[in-house]
Amino acid sequence: METTARPWCLPYFPALGSGAGELSEEPAQVKATRAYQPLGYHSGPLTVHLDGDERVGYDSNADLIQHGRKSSVINTRGHIGAVHLLDRNDQVHADVSVSDLRYPTRSLQNQTTWTANVGGTKHFGRDELGVAFTHLSLVQMPTESGALLILGPVPYTLDDGRVSYLLNTHGRLSFLPEFSIQHYQFGKPRLLGNSPYQDQRYRDRVVINENLTARYQMMQNSHLLLLLQGTQIDYQTGNLDLPARSSNGFAVMGGYSWNEAGPFQFRALIGYQRRIFASSLYGSISSPIAEASIKWTPTRLTTVSATVSHGIEDAAFEGIVGYTNTSAQLSITHAYSRNIVFEAHAGLRKAHYPSSSPYLIDHSPIGQLANNQSSYGGGGSVHVYLNRHLSLELNYDFVSQSAFMGPLFPVHVVMAGVHFAL
Repeated sequence: METTARPWCLPYFPALGSGAGELSEEPAQVKATRAYQPLGYHSGPLTVHLDGDERVGYDSNADLIQHGRKSSVINTRGHIGAVHLLDRNDQVHADVSVSDLRYPTRSLQNQTTWTANVGGTKHFGRDELGVAFTHLSLVQMPTESGALLILGPVPYTLDDGRVSYLLNTHGRLSFLPEFSIQHYQFGKPRLLGNSPYQDQRYRDRVVINENLTARYQMMQNSHLLLLLQGTQIDYQTGNLDLPARSSNGFAVMGGYSWNEAGPFQFRALIGYQRRIFASSLYGSISSPIAEASIKWTPTRLTTVSATVSHGIEDAAFEGIVGYTNTSAQLSITHAYSRNIVFEAHAGLRKAHYPSSSPYLIDHSPIGQLANNQSSYGGGGSVHVYLNRHLSLELNYDFVSQSAFMGPLFPVHVVMAGVHFAL
């Protein structure tokens, strides 16, 4: 999946084997700083939260390419979310987030992105139905894994719908079937040229996933997991008179989830993944697939979280039909006092691109040899709550990363801002 979070990616969708439409748990720091948390608007079972911020700062490389232009940056963000409790266990929710980035000395990189989602859960006895729909209107930058080296953001939209049903047996065994469908649509960057890859509509595709997770309860909130996944990817068109990169695939994973009360919570899945392309020209790709996350709360004021993932992704290059992507993130948050919260994070990402087939090398101007793309970095922030409605933020991020087939280069971003909340 293409993502555009800078500098690190955010998880828009639930982890493999998790139900659709569920709400995330409050972090320990929110509970510790409850006296300064916004109350929102309440009307019976309905709760509405409205917040936004205005931030200014400096970006040492707004273009995200080697020798890119530096610029000051202004970031305006807004968010509204609502939760309606149907009863003690069931809920429906919706939220919309908007982010506008302005570069006064590099207007080519100006961008406005937004996301919206609705979802909910409904219990039928011990069973749970989950439904969710998400729309993302984002941009892709050249340092994203699988992105073309194009100056200027590439706009794209992603619509994701999913439904799941948790079926509990009378014993320890439960089943979670899930069906999801994603639709990618790509546009043109602002800087037009004569390259056939400027118009990226050849990357438009529909992705369908069918998942079945079997869970065996070891303790109240701890389970052995077995996940079976089928994937169909249908590209709308090909490029350069080459066939479209449509494919079928499957994954088999096993693992364990621990969510018992205590300082540790974790889940880990590992298995095998294979993708078989409709055209014999592209052959097939096989790879181990893994996903793991851990959360450690050594004290009521401190939380340490880590995630690792590895699997097959789609590339933006006709000469490369797919690649393996490995990423890892670590974050630490600490409530220094009731109104001051510190955060630090680090991450790395590595994409491995296999070589093109001999036919593609002979017939495509961008046929590629095997190569890698990497990034690593970290940063920190401090959030000072003045009251329930007003707070101050200071953020610093550093990333050493590369665009496709290019060397590593550093990017420094410093931002300071004011946050408002209802």
